[in-house]
Amino acid sequence: MTKITSNFLLFFTLLLGSVFTLNAIADSAPHVIEEKNFAQLGKLMKQQNKGLLLMLHSEGCPFCEALEENYLRPSLISGEYDKEIFIRKLQIDSGVPIIDFSGKKIDPEVISNRYDGSLTPTLLFLDYKGDEAAMKMIGYNTPSLFGGYVEEQLREMREYITKK
Repeated sequence: MTKITSNFLLFFTLLLGSVFTLNAIADSAPHVIEEKNFAQLGKLMKQQNKGLLLMLHSEGCPFCEALEENYLRPSLISGEYDKEIFIRKLQIDSGVPIIDFSGKKIDPEVISNRYDGSLTPTLLFLDYKGDEAAMKMIGYNTPSLFGGYVEEQLREMREYITKK
């Protein structure tokens, strides 16, 4: 084998190995959980005195995907909010029944209608009973300023929850 071929094979092997390693790291990073049982989550929220940041999303929504990748996942990875909130998402057009905060089995669209969240993405800030603890945010624009807007709503939610 020539030196050029040998170097090429070594380079290709290292490149391929790094791609697999990066994919493994990306797959092991926290993902935003698609919530199925809000009654169970509500009990945890009450026990741990936490709020819920819930993203209502729909299939194929590019703004929803951008919000998750640019804000929600990094928030999970950083662990910055671990002691204060749960971060979850709910696909409102899935048609797959979920359990609401009262324990009823319902279609996700019912949750969407309950919070007037038919436009996606919508961020809801909820207490353990499913009551809105801060004003919802509709849409995802101006990514450079978005974190500040969310932080303000999280502050309001914390105040609401600590007063209860």
